Amino acid sequence: MFFGLGLQAAVVLLVVLVYGLRQDGAAALAAAYGGAVAVLNGVLLVWRWHQGRRDYHCDGQRHLRAFHRSALERFFVVGLLLAAGIAGLHLDPPPLLIGFIAGQIAWVFLAATRKFE
Repeated sequence: MFFGLGLQAAVVLLVVLVYGLRQDGAAALAAAYGGAVAVLNGVLLVWRWHQGRRDYHCDGQRHLRAFHRSALERFFVVGLLLAAGIAGLHLDPPPLLIGFIAGQIAWVFLAATRKFE
């Protein structure tokens, strides 16, 4: 799981470097912010995964509630942070979203190709 966070951070760094070389610093900052939101989403997922390994139970309803709560937490945290970046910090939306999407794609690629233990 920690390898996935490192891969996410590396992909985000690559996107930020490309934006820094091709466009201005504001676009690179927006891409870094979006990528940081994607990495934070991964951190929350890993944190919940570790909690689930420690608090093992066989109650299906309880497991489903924990899964649902984790999904909602991550959804609202990501939504609020992206909205804060666009509306509150006045970052350029396309680079912000490209940084976020690049980080998420890195995580999905890792999840599809690697076995988590």
